[in-house]
Amino acid sequence: MNDVSKLYQVYINRELQTAKNEVLNSERLNQKILSFLHDLSEVAQDSRCYLFWEKDEPIDHQQLLEHYIEGLTMLMSIGYELSIDSIKNYTEIPDTSDIYALFFKIYQSILKVQSHYSSDEYQNTIDDYFTLGFQLNINIDEIIDNYQND
Repeated sequence: MNDVSKLYQVYINRELQTAKNEVLNSERLNQKILSFLHDLSEVAQDSRCYLFWEKDEPIDHQQLLEHYIEGLTMLMSIGYELSIDSIKNYTEIPDTSDIYALFFKIYQSILKVQSHYSSDEYQNTIDDYFTLGFQLNINIDEIIDNYQND
């Protein structure tokens, strides 16, 4: 099993401990998507990518990682709400030099998930979120270690 699928399986196993058999709860899904957007905004703030007036201040990598993991947890939770059984392995990191475009793409993808309940858009969001993490110098080992210990 690949690393990303393992992360998702950790989340699924946690959720299954609070067993529930219900159809899609769109209100709860909306709450989780809004929460993810908040977490994504915190990642943007922690990355200082748009704080041009504070560029000289160092990035607190641990705080950035914590907010990134919170966003990942919420993203996994959204997948669970959508009854997505598994996610694809993240094998390639596209060369995305424009971090702003990447943030906007994630926002757009998750809003498409919200309006269409699309598993393809969900997978796009996951892929882009991992790409974002890698662009912010968060490596897969840090993600796995911190996610599993969460």
